[in-house]
Amino acid sequence: MCGIVGIASNEDCIEGLVSGLKNLEYRGYDSSGLVCNVQNQFSFKKSLGKISNLKNTLKKNNLQGNIGIAHTRWATHGKPSINNAHPFIKNNCALVHNGIIENYEKLINKYKIDKKNITSDTDSEVIAEIYNKLLHEFNNPVDALTSMVKKIEGTFALAFLVKGTQSIYATRKGSPLVLGISNKFNAISSDVLGLPDQITSVIFLEENDIVEINNSSFSIFNLKGNKVNREIHPHSGKNEFISKGKFKHFMQKEIFHQPESIEDTVLNFADKNTGNVLLPNCKINFNNITNLYFTACGTAYHACMIAKYWYEYLTKIPTSIDIASEYRYRKDQIDKNSIGIVVSQSGETMDTLECLKKFKKNDIFTTAIVNVLNSSIARQSDYILPSLAGPEIGVASTKAFTSQLIVLALFAQHMQQAKNISNTKSKKMFISLFDLPKLLQKVLDNSDKIEEVATLLKGAKSIFYIGRGTMYPLALEGALKLKEITYKHCEGYAAGELKHGPLALIEKDIPVIALAPYDENFSKLLSNIQEIKARDGKIIIITNSKGEKKSRKYVDKSIILPDSNFITSPIIYALPIQMIAYNLAALLGTDIDQPRNLAKSVTVE
Repeated sequence: MCGIVGIASNEDCIEGLVSGLKNLEYRGYDSSGLVCNVQNQFSFKKSLGKISNLKNTLKKNNLQGNIGIAHTRWATHGKPSINNAHPFIKNNCALVHNGIIENYEKLINKYKIDKKNITSDTDSEVIAEIYNKLLHEFNNPVDALTSMVKKIEGTFALAFLVKGTQSIYATRKGSPLVLGISNKFNAISSDVLGLPDQITSVIFLEENDIVEINNSSFSIFNLKGNKVNREIHPHSGKNEFISKGKFKHFMQKEIFHQPESIEDTVLNFADKNTGNVLLPNCKINFNNITNLYFTACGTAYHACMIAKYWYEYLTKIPTSIDIASEYRYRKDQIDKNSIGIVVSQSGETMDTLECLKKFKKNDIFTTAIVNVLNSSIARQSDYILPSLAGPEIGVASTKAFTSQLIVLALFAQHMQQAKNISNTKSKKMFISLFDLPKLLQKVLDNSDKIEEVATLLKGAKSIFYIGRGTMYPLALEGALKLKEITYKHCEGYAAGELKHGPLALIEKDIPVIALAPYDENFSKLLSNIQEIKARDGKIIIITNSKGEKKSRKYVDKSIILPDSNFITSPIIYALPIQMIAYNLAALLGTDIDQPRNLAKSVTVE
């Protein structure tokens, strides 16, 4: 989950390295550091915490260099400390690493590494020691790196500086790495966000690629030592979107961007006049499909949970969903006439990527719903459905979640059309997606009511979300948002399960947020609200005007939303749960965009 950047230039690269790290800070911010090869000597600086701390350290020191590598860390092996921060310097080489080396203890024995030389608690330092040793055994750094990569087990992106050269040597397996090309210099990064603005072309390195870059050229090798060519993609070179604009936080900006992102996604797939969904080059015969398998992690998993209700009702196809970190290890029987659907904002989520590989091993058609089109998951899937949320910088996902829901809904409609089972009722529901941006804007325009709810929650030790139908997964998402950025204990429950245990947790003034659109589940949910009220719980209901009238004598606070239907309800109701979390976090003074212990892209197991 760490972020790495490397620049080989004729000019000073410090500013570019720091800027790249700042843009990759969403990947981790426990510590950071950089190193330059200056006149065959390594000059480096490390700092705890965010990139701003490293920047301040560099201001006090006149560190300069034309070739360097840098790292922002999310701790896996070893707690956050200067000692565990990258880079690691070992005589003839300097290293930055993203990933996990699973067999590092075996490697210590294999290469007879003196443990006295390992001063940190990390697996990364072991790799630096091994590479330094291999540099003495091989004629050049590429051969040394090739030899080492063959022995490493795990996921990694590695970048080295080597004394006696003016090059960066890098490789990847499992963890992403992008090569950036310009007419002035070359660079590497964990993703395109970390590349300097001057980059004009990029290459997405493949598994076990080994690359050597200097200020004017690059070479890519396979594990046989042969040079290989990789597809070169044009790159705009501008990361203008990495700005909060008028907003206090990226999360706030991304919440308020949802009317626009959803409109972009809907119009990309659907014809407003006919309501038909157009999926170019989608050649699946849906009449032969017997099962749908969904897998994802975190917020994307909650999107899949909601989609299950839609797909089984609208397409009549049995649908299973699994948490990717569990499903990748399950030895289940996969029906060959199935579609495997993976959902990931970054397209780099390790567990989800492994599930994709599992689907492909079982020879079923794979579809990826991703927000990053050139990501690892996108490149390895049979078919891509872009969510088009635009860049999402805040760690807690907001607009990516609602865009995923839109894509999932539209894919369901496309299946309906292909199977000729569309009906008037469902068609009207899908047509209503075109009105969503206006409805969402209404919710945002009444944000003051939601701020009042956050005030009520400030002193609570525990908070609960409840819902039925598609509101149950949304209750889980609401609880996750509060956990992520407020650090409050919060749980989401299927409302009908309260009496099977969770009701024991209800006591005086415990806030319970009920997601309750006025639909076929409303009367049952109202009964659950009464059960909570009988035990002195504090009820906050999120509903529409009809629901508010029916429930007002049982609740302490209401948030009234526009009317919605089976398809649009989860998308509309997602906004207030995001805004509640955001406003409560703002009241508590937590780090909203970069909450403790978390990172945006989970590229390790």
